[in-house]
Amino acid sequence: FDLNVYHVGNNALHATTLPYVLKHPGLLVLHDVVMHPARAAVFLGADDMRGYSAALAASETERHEALAQVIAAGLGGPSIYWNFLLSEDLIRASRHTVVHGQLLTRWLQAQVPGVGIGSVVHWLPVSDDDGERKQAWRTRVGAGGAIPLFGTFGHIGSEHRVELLLEVLGELASDFDFRLVVVGAMAPELDLERTVRNSGLSDRVEFTGRVDEEDYGALLRAVDLGLNLRYPTARASSGSLVQMLQVGTPAVIHDLVHLRDLPEPAVLRVPTGEPNVEVAGLRIQLRRWLEDADWRVSAASAAAEWGRTRITPDAMRRSYEKAVDAALAEHAVA
Repeated sequence: FDLNVYHVGNNALHATTLPYVLKHPGLLVLHDVVMHPARAAVFLGADDMRGYSAALAASETERHEALAQVIAAGLGGPSIYWNFLLSEDLIRASRHTVVHGQLLTRWLQAQVPGVGIGSVVHWLPVSDDDGERKQAWRTRVGAGGAIPLFGTFGHIGSEHRVELLLEVLGELASDFDFRLVVVGAMAPELDLERTVRNSGLSDRVEFTGRVDEEDYGALLRAVDLGLNLRYPTARASSGSLVQMLQVGTPAVIHDLVHLRDLPEPAVLRVPTGEPNVEVAGLRIQLRRWLEDADWRVSAASAAAEWGRTRITPDAMRRSYEKAVDAALAEHAVA
């Protein structure tokens, strides 16, 4: 091929692609900039500490030998993985690398200087809906009339902070009527249904599990406010967040550096850090949104405007053409 294009992230399905990124350089599309969780799983799953240490060294991770020893001793985990990229060697090996977002591009350029790194637009299709399916979902979850409906979407892991969300919603339940729909498969270690019961929200929360594309699109439109928390972060662009904005659904997100180009009030930001600070920030944003009807209207309008003007198939096409040109130019030089 003239150019191999690799889409890489922490999903286990990407694991078989990683060796080819290094052996046959091409255009690298990083869906997660922090690749340490997936790569650690590959090396440790194969009991390949030598390979893991070599990857750390190739990524020029500071104190890589000491870090490898910590992992070998069984002391690894999210607190370590999320703080070391382990994608530097993939980036340096590639003809050109792209991520989703200008701010993330500049941040990564500072982390891995001297190589070609650019940005592409993250657009995903959302199925059409005539309104009937959307209304059917609102009726099913008890969000008839003007009752606000919150929603969180995607594979539900601990970084989605759904337990924290349920804690805050439990505090607000005595003052406001609302519903929450949790769309997607849950990580097996989570027991959110027990958390729902403990929060007194059993009649307000519905877990849909995985749904088909038509229902997914209808639910994105049915929700009044999306909850797209992601912390700790792999410096990724969330597909579900992109789709929310495309259909004009505002969202609550963590205040992450690489997402600060998203406009308020299309997104409401929650601070990261100490859990009590995070809880307080989420409580303030949800209470504000529930109390202020004008704010809800302006948030939806801002989300629709951003999606309509910035997240389009044509914008994505142009950005990929630019990235391919950059990669082919590097190929010609090589």
